[in-house]
Amino acid sequence: MKQSHALAVSLAAIAVLVIGLPSRTATGQIVASERSTLSQTIDGTVITIDYSRPSRRGRAPLFGGVMPYGEIITPGANMATTLEVSKDITINEVAVPTGKYSVWVSFDAPDAWRVGLDETWQRFHGPHPTADELEILIPVSPHEVSAELETLTFQFPSVVADDAVLRLQWGATAADMSVRVQPTPMENLSAADARPYVGKYLVDVVKIPPFTIYEGPVEVEFVYENGFLHSWMDIGPYSDPHDLAFFPKVDQVLYPVELINGEPANNFGGMVYFEFTKDDSGKVDSFEARLPGAEDTLWMSGTRID
Repeated sequence: MKQSHALAVSLAAIAVLVIGLPSRTATGQIVASERSTLSQTIDGTVITIDYSRPSRRGRAPLFGGVMPYGEIITPGANMATTLEVSKDITINEVAVPTGKYSVWVSFDAPDAWRVGLDETWQRFHGPHPTADELEILIPVSPHEVSAELETLTFQFPSVVADDAVLRLQWGATAADMSVRVQPTPMENLSAADARPYVGKYLVDVVKIPPFTIYEGPVEVEFVYENGFLHSWMDIGPYSDPHDLAFFPKVDQVLYPVELINGEPANNFGGMVYFEFTKDDSGKVDSFEARLPGAEDTLWMSGTRID
């Protein structure tokens, strides 16, 4: 009994000592290549890349070393990198139908790669497919850049109208790919269809930062010139006026598209639409501009004054 009591006392003392010791938290990166998602909308087409991002961590060379020439490797780590497109596109003029793909790179030579797409998208980074097993092969030409990246990165350095540049970069080596989407068809208003809208309006603008920093009354004129119903509007988050052309969405509802050098260039991502009302003669007498969304926010309202 005395020995049992002594043992119990000793264990209790050890427990107190252990509890009293400062705790130590283990540190370290559990996942060496963190998962990342890149999504870009181009004229209504959504392009999404999901991948794990390995870092250099002192390794060199990256291409031709970590990713050896003569092999086919997913540009990432862990699970295969995936590319998903919501509509048909082309990459470097190679057709890529709507769908989701695993992404691979055939490192044929230092100056000649091929990006391969496989419809079997949910797969581990190994074993690697052969070139014959890939449904789509896209030639790319890598080049050196001045700004190095420690971590493998996909990005869109340029997005203009219905095309963009998709870049894969690691270290000082990058491969740029030209991405083109199907342009949204734009049915323009004829001179006869635009005639009921032409005129001057007194417009009350609601201040909705950061979308617009202006509020109060302003005079706006709609004209038909150079094949467009358009208006110059200096209301919004910028000091320079926008030359806006208006295209039909549904009956008496138009959406604005910014004209640059006389050509449609920016539809503002569908952030605003104009709803017009007509009098008994068929002439527009008022309109409301709204920001679509859950609250359908009123941005401006106009009444004809001419």
